[in-house]
This record gives sequence, C-alpha cells and structure tokens, in this order.
Amino acid sequence: MTDALEILGDRYSLPVLRELMYGFHRFSDLARHTGAPRTLLTGRLRRLEEAGVVTRTQYSEHPPRFEYHLTQAGIDLVPVILMLREWGERHTGDGVPKAVFRHTCGAELHPTTICDACHQQIRPGEIDVTRA
Repeated sequence: MTDALEILGDRYSLPVLRELMYGFHRFSDLARHTGAPRTLLTGRLRRLEEAGVVTRTQYSEHPPRFEYHLTQAGIDLVPVILMLREWGERHTGDGVPKAVFRHTCGAELHPTTICDACHQQIRPGEIDVTRA
C-alpha cells in the first residue's frame, strides 16, 4: 500500500495540486507558477497521474500538448491544501495573506476540521484513536 507522503511529500507535488485547484491546467502554467524545473515537473505529474490524483488530457496533436486536471482523489485533497495555505500564512513568512479566499456565500474562507456527526470543530485532545 502506498503511503500518502510517498505521493505528496516532496517539494513540488502540493504546489502542483494547488495550481490545478486554482485553475491552471497546462504544463507551461504549472512550471511557471510552481517554479519546478521542467524535467522534475514531468516526473511529478507522471507520479500524480499514476497515483490517480490527476488525469492528463491531450489538447494539441502538433506539437503534442497536455492539460492536467484533478481526479476525485485530487479534489479530496482540496481541504488539505486550503488548510496548509491557511497555516502557512498564519505561521510562516510575514503574516500578510497572499490571497483572500471567499466561499460562494461571500464570506472570507478560513477552513476548519468539523466532526461529521456532531458538526463541532475538532480541537486537540478531542480525538480517540483505535485500530480499524
């Protein structure tokens, strides 16, 4: 079984997924926005595709060009990416937000982890761990 960190735990995988979430789907855009060297980006995209996190679609035959899109597995990572962005802006750098996210309701978005059963925010010390 593949561990999540084997798929996502390198320098460029999460930035690639973030840019896909922002709507950048072409290789050239991903390279520009992540700063990843082209050969390294090719490998990361291939690994994310093999893991079922992204899908590749050809949009040009001559020359061959591809777009990348999040699969359902990739979409399931959106809350993780949003939480990491929020944490990073709060605890690293100068504390100045680089972007403001808004929910469709119009409110500024600050993601939290909520219990699906009781709808309360999960806080440290409120989690019991048992074997599956």
